Amino acid sequence: MEEIGLRKGDRVAVLSYNSTEYLAIYMASLKKGYILAPLSWRASAKELAFMVNDVEPKVIFYHKEFEDLLQKSLEQISDKPVIINIEELRGLHKEEPGKFLRREIISEEDISMLLYTGGTTGGLKAAMIPYRQVIWNALNTIVSWGLSPSDIAPVFFPFFHTGGWHVITIPLYIVRGTLVIVKRFDPDEAIDVIEKERCTIVIAVPTMFHMITKSSKFKEAKFESVRFFKSGGGTSPYDLVKIYWDKGAKYFQGYGLTEAGPNLLYTPEATMREKVMSVGKTGFFVELKIVKEDGSEAKPGEIGELYVRGPVVFSGYWKRPKETQETITPDGWVRTGDLFTRDEDGYFYFVERKKFMIKSGGENIYPSEIEEAIRAHPGVEEVAVFGVPDPKWIEAVAAVIKLKTGWSISPEEIKSFLRNKLPGYKIPKYVWIVNEIPKTAVGKIDYVGLKKKYSEVISRE
Repeated sequence: MEEIGLRKGDRVAVLSYNSTEYLAIYMASLKKGYILAPLSWRASAKELAFMVNDVEPKVIFYHKEFEDLLQKSLEQISDKPVIINIEELRGLHKEEPGKFLRREIISEEDISMLLYTGGTTGGLKAAMIPYRQVIWNALNTIVSWGLSPSDIAPVFFPFFHTGGWHVITIPLYIVRGTLVIVKRFDPDEAIDVIEKERCTIVIAVPTMFHMITKSSKFKEAKFESVRFFKSGGGTSPYDLVKIYWDKGAKYFQGYGLTEAGPNLLYTPEATMREKVMSVGKTGFFVELKIVKEDGSEAKPGEIGELYVRGPVVFSGYWKRPKETQETITPDGWVRTGDLFTRDEDGYFYFVERKKFMIKSGGENIYPSEIEEAIRAHPGVEEVAVFGVPDPKWIEAVAAVIKLKTGWSISPEEIKSFLRNKLPGYKIPKYVWIVNEIPKTAVGKIDYVGLKKKYSEVISRE
């Protein structure tokens, strides 16, 4: 990359599936002080052009399948970077390490990576991930999970997401464990990889774990090598957790965000079964507190926004001082935008994204509570609850539901099912039965897209 004229602090962008070449580009950037800028291959040409204009990379490595997408985005950019097919690097990263020497002094506050996220304040922006955050998060993960060279983990998260790098890839790389790089997630292939490669740790979002249970291979899978399954990117519903525990597999919840961690909490093995719906206790090198709307710190059982502080937090948003100031307090706390509660034992529980909380008629309504009630219906495969505009109540509760194969249920039947389970104001005013519930690039339910789409549907009625 030196022949391109790159210098410390220059951005190196990548538009590609996960691969060993992608990993090699990151490791080379670490030695030279370049800033990695992963680009989402799920983005539209317009979104991609925004990212490229924003980070101003000197070079973009791309996978051939995304060449058309890249070219369309570059048509909207005046100052075009060098572009290189990432597959042309195959074999080059096998050179002896001594031939590629570190030439720059890297400080812990230097930026290692720019990761695009909706962020805690909304809108597409790049979080600046300093080396400090990477290292301390990795140490936290290694210690709390007991990682060792004998551990083997598949990488199911895409490399344009913090989960792809910081949840397991970098921590396991540091302890010289084994990483199984997966091009993109497929539930059948995931089971094959876990079994064939004798994986010891498996990390994914709840949707991925749900898809794995629906694979025809799940029933026969033994998962004998797996020490634990860990869910991140949203709380897994209890019925999903129970499927894995009933199979004899340890399964626990996690929580983190691009701006902090992402491995902020941990659940000791002795309490995994007892605290299955908790995201764990405060991890090492992390400070956590729950802050109520009046600014006071919440007591056990009270709900408030989670704040995070410590060496595992990010440095702010790239070129966005206003959003940075809104997210990081003067004394270093990162406002997560997530509502939490904790119990008397110090275990934290995710309640809701603050921005997804529904305010109806002066009441605070948490979609996750309603989703759990709807999932209790035997015909429900998947559900998403969100708020839509309402002329009388400001917001009304809405739900989209995917049914299990062979079931036929009307929206009114769903409402009737909920009448003895929820107060009237929590029962969805609108229910839609759908074939699929849209997901984000990393497999989370796309609540922002759902809210926008169905708000428009209601406005036309």
